[in-house]
Amino acid sequence: MVTAGVDNDKDKVAIIQKLELVDEIQRLGVGYHFEAEIEEALGTVYVLGGESFVEKHSNNIELNHAALWFRLLRQQGFRVSPAGFRMFKDDEGKFKESLVSDEQGLLSLYEAAHVAFHGEDILDDALGFTIKNLKSIILDHKPSSLFRKQAEFSLSLPIWKCIPRILARHSIEVYSEFHSHASHDRAVILKFAKLDFNVVQKCHQEELRELTM
Repeated sequence: MVTAGVDNDKDKVAIIQKLELVDEIQRLGVGYHFEAEIEEALGTVYVLGGESFVEKHSNNIELNHAALWFRLLRQQGFRVSPAGFRMFKDDEGKFKESLVSDEQGLLSLYEAAHVAFHGEDILDDALGFTIKNLKSIILDHKPSSLFRKQAEFSLSLPIWKCIPRILARHSIEVYSEFHSHASHDRAVILKFAKLDFNVVQKCHQEELRELTM
């Protein structure tokens, strides 16, 4: 039986691994095949971490993981608070300038800010902070770099507003180009995503052909 609250680093690692797997599956457009499994996985994450997972681990949690935890759980309908993001602010109530060097963390926070509810000022601040800095940071990267491709796509189409098929196509292209030496499990997921994308595309083409006849 799972008990509420994260008691050790082992639980934290397990939570992060589940979050990263769910994020990857959803980005690659095959999440609809695993709706029950995703619900169960995020339910376990919520039970283990509670509403204050980020605050409980304020001394040893990365911005990327904090933002990923918040976005995925809120997208799934779980009640989570953005209060934990205060740990990334300075004494003046502004997001720390040191975060600018954490590129992946900024990108993850940017995505998390899009699932804000009305009146959540901390997420409004996060959105402004991340947009400003991401636009500046990508200029330091080559157009062909992984981070620049991810950031430019996200700035034009954040996950919360993106059509799943468009996100899947982009993610498949990026994963294929930059993760050619991925682990076996990751390679299997990518291969499945490619097959699924082609099957769905073929179905849409057949439907369009029938409609135009």
